[in-house]
Amino acid sequence: MMIQMIGIVLIAVLAENLVLIRPLGMGWPKETIMREKDAWRMGVALTLVMTLTALLTWLLNALVLRYFALEYLRVLIYTLAVLAVVFSLRLLLKKVFPALSGQLDAYLSETLYNCAVLGVALIVTLRNYSLWQSVLYAFAAGVGVLVVLVIFAGLQDQASFDKCPRIFRGLPIQLITAGLMALALMGFAGLNVR
Repeated sequence: MMIQMIGIVLIAVLAENLVLIRPLGMGWPKETIMREKDAWRMGVALTLVMTLTALLTWLLNALVLRYFALEYLRVLIYTLAVLAVVFSLRLLLKKVFPALSGQLDAYLSETLYNCAVLGVALIVTLRNYSLWQSVLYAFAAGVGVLVVLVIFAGLQDQASFDKCPRIFRGLPIQLITAGLMALALMGFAGLNVR
């Protein structure tokens, strides 16, 4: 059981990173990868939404879609579930933690159009994960996105890209860096836990 949990975490964070290996988590503004504080906020918001969405979609799939043979409506229902999770989370944070709501509100809105949230819900459904496996995979996938965002933001702060040729400055050097990071993670591509 513990080995399986560790395997799911390693697969979600390393072997199937949603930014570098499975490029699903690419829906954030450029400012997010420029400042480390914004990268943390976006990563936390995305992890929270992914985890709660995986929980809700697993319950919807197990209790409603399979029972009534409505699996063909999965994408529509899951999209509505993402909307419900983000809306509920924004309301809850606004009422319970108003200071935190002010910091995360814009990032929660941006998770609505991030494909990683819907992608994780579909991945855990197609793999027939149990409830705890689904929640663990979604949380670990969110942590993987958070790590990549913070690394990119840290590289922007620490590395001096002014010394590279002018044609490579900006987006080209960021894409090259992402490609090198993805190559480093490709060593985990065959990771499989049973």
